[in-house]
Amino acid sequence: MAGYSLVCYLLQVKDRHNGNLLMDEEGHIIHIDFGFMLSNSPGGVNFESAPFKLTRELLEVMDSDAEGIPSEFFDYFKVLCIQGFLTCRKHAERIILLVEMLQDSGFPCFKGGPRTIQNLRKRFQLSLTEEQCVSLVLSLISSSLDAWRTRQYDYYQRVLNGIL
Repeated sequence: MAGYSLVCYLLQVKDRHNGNLLMDEEGHIIHIDFGFMLSNSPGGVNFESAPFKLTRELLEVMDSDAEGIPSEFFDYFKVLCIQGFLTCRKHAERIILLVEMLQDSGFPCFKGGPRTIQNLRKRFQLSLTEEQCVSLVLSLISSSLDAWRTRQYDYYQRVLNGIL
């Protein structure tokens, strides 16, 4: 779940309702719809403002709750997010280059033009120290914890499309 969370944050994966998420037998989260990422959102409205999806249901999988009550698994999730973010930063230039190579593809996710790549670069926070990155990642987790807009988007999908 940590890897999924980081990919959602760095690449700004949107449309993260439960109908687009699968969980395999080993507990891996699999996002199955990448139609909205980087600079585009469903309906052109960026309703999902949380860095990544971290709902009550996902917290329950980690034996935690909506307040982020400490649990061994939730603490491990935090450690993995921190380690993963630091590792992604080490490869940031390669990742950015790969995304840059696609910017003239005509894909809707590049409708933001050069700003799309600039914003991707900003999310890697390359000017921060490792200690500052730890604080950043913990802040991303905190602002994603049972986020109101995420809950509302899931509610909207449930009412409109019957997606639980």
